[in-house]
Amino acid sequence: MNEPIQVPMPGAALPILMKQGGKDKYTLSELGELIDPVYRVYGEQIRRCIFGLTGYAAQCAAVRHEEQIPKLRERIVMMGGFWSTEEDTSVDPYEISERNYGRPFDEAVAEARQTGAAPPMTEQAMRDVLTGLEVHMQEMDNSGDLDDLIAEYDLMAQQLRAEWKIEPPASQQTVLTMEGMSL
Repeated sequence: MNEPIQVPMPGAALPILMKQGGKDKYTLSELGELIDPVYRVYGEQIRRCIFGLTGYAAQCAAVRHEEQIPKLRERIVMMGGFWSTEEDTSVDPYEISERNYGRPFDEAVAEARQTGAAPPMTEQAMRDVLTGLEVHMQEMDNSGDLDDLIAEYDLMAQQLRAEWKIEPPASQQTVLTMEGMSL
């Protein structure tokens, strides 16, 4: 298994990466070479977050706590679309997210409703969800003008932390540590 890797979180990434590159100015191509490996790590963290949120929604469905399931689904599909790596600009990234994340979400929730059971969430899955939400919020902040959405994701993270009894970090995360992946 690969050793854990660490990359700067979105809120701190660009200055750190540019400093590591050792130059004051970069071409777009050079900048892409610096940030692409880091964004692959972010993408994996978001995938883990979405998978965890889907599992959480299935747990809610299994015990008939239905009230937050529609909002969870909406946020998952939005998150998947936001982080889409589709290069074909004629393709709607949110349609791809609907197919890749919305449909599996619906299937997991339907099965949990039918059986009254869902797999338990591991502590690691909970942490993946919370870290993914933090990565997503920092990247939305970098994108600008998404304060309302950031607030919604932050509220979701706060509610999940309280439910899962996980303390928030003392300060904004600046480093993402990823297990089982290499740059």
